[in-house]
Amino acid sequence: MLLQVRGTVFNDLDDEKLFSVIDFATFEEEFKIGANPGLLLANGNSSEVDSLQAFGSKRFKKPELTSLMEHTRLRNIAISRRKLELSVETVTRAVNSLDLQTLHLDNVELLQRMVPTDTEVKAYREYERNKSPLHMLTDEDQYMFHLSKIDRLATKLSIMSFLANFTDSLHCITPQIHAIITASRSVKNSAKLRRLLEVILAFGNYMNSSKRGPAYGFKLSSLDNLCDTKSPKKKISLVHFIQDTVRTKLPDLNNFETELRGIETAAQVSLENIVTDLSELDKGMEAAKKEAERLKGHRSQEAQHASSILNDFLANSLDKLTKLKSEVKMGQDAFAEALEYFGESTRSLAPNTFFAIFVRFCKSYKTAETDNAQRRKIEAAQRAAAAAAQKRDAAAAAAADNANANLGTEGNARHNQAAVIGELRARGVVADRRLLSQEDVYHGALEDILIGLRNEPYRRADALRRSHRKRDNVVRLSRTSDDNLEF
Repeated sequence: MLLQVRGTVFNDLDDEKLFSVIDFATFEEEFKIGANPGLLLANGNSSEVDSLQAFGSKRFKKPELTSLMEHTRLRNIAISRRKLELSVETVTRAVNSLDLQTLHLDNVELLQRMVPTDTEVKAYREYERNKSPLHMLTDEDQYMFHLSKIDRLATKLSIMSFLANFTDSLHCITPQIHAIITASRSVKNSAKLRRLLEVILAFGNYMNSSKRGPAYGFKLSSLDNLCDTKSPKKKISLVHFIQDTVRTKLPDLNNFETELRGIETAAQVSLENIVTDLSELDKGMEAAKKEAERLKGHRSQEAQHASSILNDFLANSLDKLTKLKSEVKMGQDAFAEALEYFGESTRSLAPNTFFAIFVRFCKSYKTAETDNAQRRKIEAAQRAAAAAAQKRDAAAAAAADNANANLGTEGNARHNQAAVIGELRARGVVADRRLLSQEDVYHGALEDILIGLRNEPYRRADALRRSHRKRDNVVRLSRTSDDNLEF
């Protein structure tokens, strides 16, 4: 439904004064607003247009601008142009003079996405031939129109990108190819690795001897299978057993991984990508050479500046590229020799795959070494605990034997004591009532004995009381006296 502006709140509104306040550039970029988006109704139905466009208002309607680009392309150009923040005149001078001080690498990459296509160039040429007014084009189309006037724009931008990226590309490729050279030579020349492969081959032939004849070698991919070969009880793998065998029988091989230098880095390198990058550098160098030759006959200030930049670059970079190409060839040859040495095909394995096998094997071997050491500690602790338990049992048995021996000695002593007492009783030397058995000895027995002595004096068993003996002696003496008196 169309709304009337006159007599409504919209008649007094002036939104143009806010154009300098609101950041519409960010708004367009965030919401991907096109050239003529129109206004949506509150209910989201874009098929209806309100009266701000359909009915006259207090402001004059702006003339409609023309775009020769497809809608999505127009929107992307608008976004890129706002990021660029350089006038088309500045861009034109910088491109023609190969000025990377004014036109930084980020801006060069933006412009490479903005280069007019052949269809767009043809459309702008047609528009110009028809003498159509340039100001009737959108700002983006006017920008693109001027860019289309720059001679060999795509080529110059490509050369500028090559000049800006050359050093970084060189520093990126060089360590990668050095890693391949180092890793290829180290795995080929490692004596410890060769002897360890002999051990693995021996185990493999022993395990397979009942199935087929002895093998003379194996694929390196078989190293990954060593971890999967488990003992029946699933406690250890073949890698664990090989590591323990090496530790006890061939201890000098236990640190074989120290001879495999550079394999971790080489396992992350793609030789194919290196060759591709080197080819791009070679193409960029050839384009720079051709551009330098082309600029020799030009005397404009921009051409002379570009020629100076190219000549300086070629003088400093040609030898570096030549050296890099030689190193890449050396890396390819070293890797091919390593593959041949281990019986692998250059067509079947890439460097990142080949060296990754050794990296995984080294990790599994070190893990097995740690597991074996931990298991030995546990077994040693168990043996120590068993020995201590055995020692405790032996000590307990010895203590029991001593106790039994002591009990036997004490029993013999009591037996001897009883025999002596029995003999004394037989002679009448000791009265039974005065002897105390072992059972009669108790706490307080001495006090009871002393009390008994007070109540009943001590007397020998074979003797009378002293008073009776005295009386008997008196009687005996008196009788003797009487007998003497009779004669």
